[in-house]
Amino acid sequence: MKKHTILFCILSIVLVASACVKLGGKPLDKHYYQISTDRPGEPDTTTGDLVLKVRRLSVSDLYNTRELIYRETGGRIDSDFYNMFFVTPGNMLTTELRTWLRDSSLFRYIIEPGSMVIPDLTLEGVVNALYGDYSNDVPVAVVEMQFFVVDESTAENSIIFSNTYTQRIPLKQAAPQQLVQAMTSGVQTIFANLEKDLATAPLKR
Repeated sequence: MKKHTILFCILSIVLVASACVKLGGKPLDKHYYQISTDRPGEPDTTTGDLVLKVRRLSVSDLYNTRELIYRETGGRIDSDFYNMFFVTPGNMLTTELRTWLRDSSLFRYIIEPGSMVIPDLTLEGVVNALYGDYSNDVPVAVVEMQFFVVDESTAENSIIFSNTYTQRIPLKQAAPQQLVQAMTSGVQTIFANLEKDLATAPLKR
């Protein structure tokens, strides 16, 4: 009799637990995005003389998340749980930057940290802003990056180039897909301007 009572209690608990679970419910409707730059024209087959090491881009704590970030009126900041980057911004933008510079004609090689090749110069960068600004009547995508070229062969690791690039791209509407498209346009413009500035900067020792 005691065994039957225990079995009945177990079955009751299972049935109650099952009733609490919404079986067949609609899954969370999450969307994933990627900033994938599209370099215009064909890659240049000529190369420069220098080997450039590109470190992983660091990202401001405010935007170091896969979730899309929105700035609203009154100083409010929101993150979008349902609309996200597929990978973290730092990894995503670093990969795009290395590919962009590798396809340019500026350097002989683009290498990553940990390579056995000794670089001539090192590029470091910070993503200071990556968000949708919805605090005004016209929503905009905001992208800001700061770059440094360091000569690590010097005792003081001399900075031989630095610049900050900011892009604000208006949106037709405050929609996640349009925001990512505008961010992509901003990143491409920043990469193009960085390449142009590096081409005229006194990088050679």
